[in-house]
Amino acid sequence: MLPPGHIAAGYLVAEVLLKFTHPQLTSAELNQLVCWGMFFGFAPDLDVFWFMIKNRTLRVVSKDASGKSHRNSFTHVPLFWLVLGLAVYFLGATIYWKYFGLLIWLGGWSHMILDSIAFGIPWLSPFSNKFYALTETQEAVDLPEKNIFKYGIHFLKFYSTKATFYLEIVVILSAAIVFFHY
Repeated sequence: MLPPGHIAAGYLVAEVLLKFTHPQLTSAELNQLVCWGMFFGFAPDLDVFWFMIKNRTLRVVSKDASGKSHRNSFTHVPLFWLVLGLAVYFLGATIYWKYFGLLIWLGGWSHMILDSIAFGIPWLSPFSNKFYALTETQEAVDLPEKNIFKYGIHFLKFYSTKATFYLEIVVILSAAIVFFHY
């Protein structure tokens, strides 16, 4: 899934958490937490920047020279987000920091769930490096285009043939409906 879908999913996670629990926070704090939810929905893909630097390309490649995907990094390990989020939650001295910790965990996991639909992630890492996906793993095909703009067009044509593209549209539209409805 692309960044807009992950950001929208993080937004939805934050909105659901905050609407159903009604924390006693100011509107500014609630807005900050929603923004953090959006960030943590995308945060596991921050490793893509390292992946691009390491592979010396602006293209999103399926695997590097060692045969590893960017989803092999620690940022795609659900246990990392669970431990980090719960640590912040239990060490948090205020209700704001407790919710911040929950959003680290839940925002990160929203990303993991969406990546698990078609691409898979190592859900049992560090105990197992096996990738788990709901459908057969559909890692993106490396497109040979050298021009970044032509590559982008070819990538979107390729991506629009995948079911996750349509799920991403549903997630983004759902986030827009929630945003404009409330």
